[in-house]
Amino acid sequence: MTIRPEDLDRVDVARKVASGAYKWTDEAPSVLPAFVAEHDLGPFPGITDRLRDIVEMGGTGYHDRFGAMAQAFSGWSSRRHGWTPDPELVVATASVLQGVWASVEAFTGPADAVVLTPPIYFPFNDIGRTTGRRIVDWPLVRDEDGWHYDLDHLERLLAADPGIRLLVLCHPHNPTGRVLAEPQLVQIVDLCTRYDVVIASDEIHCDFVYPGATHRPTATIPGAGERTVTLTSGIKTFAIGGLRAAVASFADEDLHRRFLGVPEQLLGGVNRFGCEAATVAWEEADEWTDALVALFNGHRRRLVDRIAAELPDIRVHLPQSTFLAWLDLSALEPGDRPATWLRERTGVRGKNGPLFGVGGEGHVRFTFGTSTAVLDEMVDRLVAGLGR
Repeated sequence: MTIRPEDLDRVDVARKVASGAYKWTDEAPSVLPAFVAEHDLGPFPGITDRLRDIVEMGGTGYHDRFGAMAQAFSGWSSRRHGWTPDPELVVATASVLQGVWASVEAFTGPADAVVLTPPIYFPFNDIGRTTGRRIVDWPLVRDEDGWHYDLDHLERLLAADPGIRLLVLCHPHNPTGRVLAEPQLVQIVDLCTRYDVVIASDEIHCDFVYPGATHRPTATIPGAGERTVTLTSGIKTFAIGGLRAAVASFADEDLHRRFLGVPEQLLGGVNRFGCEAATVAWEEADEWTDALVALFNGHRRRLVDRIAAELPDIRVHLPQSTFLAWLDLSALEPGDRPATWLRERTGVRGKNGPLFGVGGEGHVRFTFGTSTAVLDEMVDRLVAGLGR
């Protein structure tokens, strides 16, 4: 049976609250959540069936199922993104964040520097504090067409600072939704090759790229393999963040070996439920994912169009990817905690932009990965609370 976008387009708010989920607190529905980068339409039904079977069979002990997960990841990447990772060069991690921190440990020394691209997924801003590495910001720049990477600026940074050894690339970019085009990736790889910089490419949102843009895995760029670790997970696509399952994938044996120098015990490991959930989804969820992406493609346009028509003081660019919108409330003077300001006036809870670093001032990250009805209710509240 064909799965259509409308087949997924429903959210039972009471059930979400009762589930004990971090996103759907008991404040709902008086406060509607748009602050977590997690969508409300999952998990993929095959995951529920697989986990139920494991519980009924008592399969909750130790396991050795990661090999199947790595094979499933390789197949999914091949079908969806034209890249077939070698399962033998895929390492299990509990989360993409764990993979990023392991990359800092594996590929930099205490005196080295790490490049970030603010405004950036806010936990990355803890790298310097928690590892002692220097952080070098390579900020995205904004014009009337949206947020962009300044490749000339990157070249100046690398030329001026020989201590830079790692570039953490958020590809696609959270929170702006920018997708790096192939020529840009080629230039980034060329620069990192010239200056001997490893790329940790966080590609966790790669399944949500909309018409007009294409996700090109960084590792597929000529010359990238020997200096790229791809960090990803099915948790965004299949809404399984609580199951803690992710991968660090390599196209180069030496880089893989260096990464494995980080003690296995510090990488945690994938629990059986997370492993099985990711495996079945990566094996079976193509049609379901196509419907989900089509639904969110409509949502991003619906949100941006309504804001342009009804809330012209809010500035937002149509995201090329993710299910996140980066709302600029600066014209409304929301202060240094814009998400708190927004919640008090509208009953909609977003994520505070200043947490994302340079470029986050006056902004709120807004999750539109929900049902059409819930999205419309959130926008209605924004209009009622902020409209003039």
